[in-house]
Amino acid sequence: MAAASLGLAALVAGCLWLIAHSFIAQANRQQLNDMLQAAVVRLERQIDLAVISMGELGAQGPYGCSPTVSKAIEDIAFRSVSIREIRVSSPRGTCWADNAHEATFSAALEAANPLPAVNPAYEFAPIEAGEWKGLMVRWTNDDGALTAFLATSGLLFDILPAELREHARMEMSLNDQRVVSSYQPEGSPEMQGDFAEFGTASERYPIRVRLMIDEAVVDSWNNRISSDLIAIAGLFSLSLGYLGARGLTRQQTPLAQLDDALVRGHIHPVYQPLFCLATGEMTGFEMLARWTKPDGSSVSPAVFIPLAEASKRIDKLTFALLDKAGAEIGEMLRHNAKLKLSFNVTPDQLLDPLFIEHFVAKISQANLNPSQLVIEITERQPISDIQAALRVSRELSELGVRLALDDAGTGHNGLSSLHALQAHYLKIDKYFVDGVVLDRKSSALVEALISLAKQFGMEVVAEGIETEEQRIKLLDLGIREGQGYLFAKPLSASDLIARSEQNPSLMPQAA
Repeated sequence: MAAASLGLAALVAGCLWLIAHSFIAQANRQQLNDMLQAAVVRLERQIDLAVISMGELGAQGPYGCSPTVSKAIEDIAFRSVSIREIRVSSPRGTCWADNAHEATFSAALEAANPLPAVNPAYEFAPIEAGEWKGLMVRWTNDDGALTAFLATSGLLFDILPAELREHARMEMSLNDQRVVSSYQPEGSPEMQGDFAEFGTASERYPIRVRLMIDEAVVDSWNNRISSDLIAIAGLFSLSLGYLGARGLTRQQTPLAQLDDALVRGHIHPVYQPLFCLATGEMTGFEMLARWTKPDGSSVSPAVFIPLAEASKRIDKLTFALLDKAGAEIGEMLRHNAKLKLSFNVTPDQLLDPLFIEHFVAKISQANLNPSQLVIEITERQPISDIQAALRVSRELSELGVRLALDDAGTGHNGLSSLHALQAHYLKIDKYFVDGVVLDRKSSALVEALISLAKQFGMEVVAEGIETEEQRIKLLDLGIREGQGYLFAKPLSASDLIARSEQNPSLMPQAA
């Protein structure tokens, strides 16, 4: 019996060893895919910055080459590392940020064969202007064309860790396979033998990235299993045999666990306060989801939110949280009409034909005032139908519900939805807030977002404020409202109510 138990343990440990190696191999491939996606996002952000800059120029009126426009394009080219040159072209004239490059870049433009994006107003083409290589981004409208030339040569070098660079080739190209940027080790021959190939593409722009890497390197990368893991595998194998004999090893699938958590109310809201940057007065709060298990452990939102979205359970989750919020903080909202409650909705949810009907029924049931609600459109998914989204946004506006564009400049929708959705708020992502004090480019980008928001009649909210220096800088830039750990972490309903009671101006006045 003992020998049989040891044999079973050894067999299970061996299986676990193989599973561990297989898991590491899969994890390696996932890491490589994530790195490629990071490369795509890096170029998307450069393109977004160019679009913002061109939007600034367009907001100054009809295109031309007035001293004001000439100064503006010089400033844009100077303050951006990625934008090498800017051209303004219209029936009123053509001008460049640096006229010394006019002949070279004009010739490059004539040789370009632009590829349109999903939005045909935007076109892209690889550019070779003398020894300089990069990407052309052109925005054409009824008044003329604005063209930005982006430096792309260094986009791929630091994407891969050092131990992989000598064994890999990467290239970033347009969808028609014209190369925009590439990387391969210096002096290395073309790849021969077995190699793995990975690829990903942008959902917003006609850009894709391809990686070729030695198959053996992928298999051996991170493939070190420690003695601790071996010991754990042995102990786990014995435990597995013990539990298996009693039929206790069957576990719920992640989806079943999510369903069970929704039924039992284990997923609950917490509230991230929003504050006036000038006075510190609480102006509202963003509702976030947290999953706490009965044993006190938790499941990260980064795990269960994508699962809920992919399994079409996100509406059920959102409405359950709204119901809970109505019960927990509804009284506080009713006592102060100035407070607002914001929460996330994906583009797919927004475009569901029954969303408005179900949403109205839920907020009525939860006794929530529509005029105090702000729907934040997340950017994990692209907006597949801008016109349909605009119709829904108008219906929500008629109800008194306001819209916010979350994580501006970092997601799939970029800046194309700024005007199309007629949103009321633009939320600047923590990614940009982090560098607003010390990084000139981050500060310039925040200024550009603020400028665009003002032109579209939107208010700006800054996320992830962690220092007093950031608060002062953002206030100087014209942002009036923000959230972050400088003010408060996400709070439970009871802590939120206690926090609001510390500020009498937010509580009902005595009769």
